[in-house]
Amino acid sequence: MANMVQCATHGEGQETFVCIHLIGETVGLGFNRNEPTPDNPFPDAWCDNCELIRAAHNGWGEQSEKLLKISLLCSDCYERARIRHTRTSVTLDDLAGLRWKCSNCEEWHTGPCLDFGFDSPHYWRKEHETASHGVEFSPNLLKSRPKTFLNDDYCAIDDNDFFMRGLIHLPIIGAAETFRWGVWGSLSRQNFETLLKMHKDPARIDLPVMFSWLSSQISEYPETLSLKMHARIQPPGLCPHFALEPTDHPLSQEYYRGISAERVRKIMMGRLHDAG
Repeated sequence: MANMVQCATHGEGQETFVCIHLIGETVGLGFNRNEPTPDNPFPDAWCDNCELIRAAHNGWGEQSEKLLKISLLCSDCYERARIRHTRTSVTLDDLAGLRWKCSNCEEWHTGPCLDFGFDSPHYWRKEHETASHGVEFSPNLLKSRPKTFLNDDYCAIDDNDFFMRGLIHLPIIGAAETFRWGVWGSLSRQNFETLLKMHKDPARIDLPVMFSWLSSQISEYPETLSLKMHARIQPPGLCPHFALEPTDHPLSQEYYRGISAERVRKIMMGRLHDAG
């Protein structure tokens, strides 16, 4: 049975070991390891510089290991390190020269655009606009909210379906950055009302994760509606983070294995008409 470790970021996870160069926010240093197996899905890993030491000594042994400093990570941190340090033919730096025009501010920007989002859940219809749209958050909203309303953070439809806006962070392979989808996720009535009550309460970060169905259709993927997620509530003023359940769906695969810089460029080119 694998040994477990408690991580301040990810909670309990399987213990793993990497060279110290792979920890922190360093990127692009290479990620070397033996082939993972069912019995050892997270084999010890080391950077390209440490690989030179291993090669010079014809493998790891008593002498070569004296030159290696290792660090303990949980399995989630290990996977994030693998994504950050895997070398790719196209990197995020290669997108630095891209120019694009923002549809909100009408200004031109240079560099990669890493945020795309949706103004409303997929289930919000034109007829709902006449009911209530753009409701500002206030204490009165807790006492007498409309049965149907939409603002920047929350949405209710016929007092039956409830949603919140949040972020899906996709780690970019070979970078410390993430690519972010601003999407909507469903909520139970109880969780929805809890979040409304604690909208400005710092203690909301202590709320347990909340189950959610993805409620935005992202056209760059096969059907994304109703993918299973769990919402991790952030401090007041910050959007919740959605964690996808592990599946074979391409969005889930990119959530856990990372998205390439080339894929980011293609999404940019498709979404930004004035880009190049």
